[in-house]
Amino acid sequence: MSKSSENINPAAKAKARQAIENLKELPSMPAVVVQALNLIDDPNANINRLAEIISTDISITTQILKLVNSAYYGFPSQITTINKALALLGFNKVKGLIMGVAIKPMMLSDHGKVLWHHSLRCAVGARYLAKNLRCGDPEEAFIFGLLHDIGKTVLQIQNIDAYKEIQKLVTIGADILDAERTFYGFDHTDAGKALVEKWNLPMIIGIGIAHHHNPLKAEEITSASIVYVADRITQDRLRYPVFKQEIIDALDYEIPDPEGMREEIIRLSQPIIDAFS
Repeated sequence: MSKSSENINPAAKAKARQAIENLKELPSMPAVVVQALNLIDDPNANINRLAEIISTDISITTQILKLVNSAYYGFPSQITTINKALALLGFNKVKGLIMGVAIKPMMLSDHGKVLWHHSLRCAVGARYLAKNLRCGDPEEAFIFGLLHDIGKTVLQIQNIDAYKEIQKLVTIGADILDAERTFYGFDHTDAGKALVEKWNLPMIIGIGIAHHHNPLKAEEITSASIVYVADRITQDRLRYPVFKQEIIDALDYEIPDPEGMREEIIRLSQPIIDAFS
């Protein structure tokens, strides 16, 4: 039995799926986004066709142009057309931006900017780690980081008062997953995995989400561990010990200066946070 399957609680998984089915106000993935993501995954896809699809949604087009012209990407001249933006970025980077544009309204709906900003920092951090440690695909890591806490939106939409109680418990030392299971019968990793399955996103994203609190349980440890590290060092407050020793001991890379890495990731992520605002 694989690591990823043996550590999933079937009852919690079923409850998470049922909760998602019962939430009428849970946004669906926009049709334009679904078409664009499917095209990007098509080996015969071309930039012009992708530009045609994205251009049918003015809001998404505007947001992508705003992002590509931000200081985060640092292109020397203004990019004014979606075709040029896609050509400069390439399919992999565009995929992360489209996903960000798609989930932004959902992540801002009930809980302000805290979760959204953390998700962007984690995405930038995961990309930074993957690139600098030469560990996995940086653009794939960006998407994993962006979506790692998407399950929290399900919990908050279902019962925001319960989630506020969970946040109070976490501030005094409670384990967030234990607290979520007590209140809901499942946690945000269960909900996140169920949600990306509903959206028909790649299974590896769901595995990364399901195990980002303990990547040693994942069959594919690299992706989950990158998100684990990025998540831990991009919290609002750095908590010590920053990492669980048994997890760090099992990784193929070292994180000698988490405080310095945190400062660099926060600096790098601010332009993309500003552009998404």
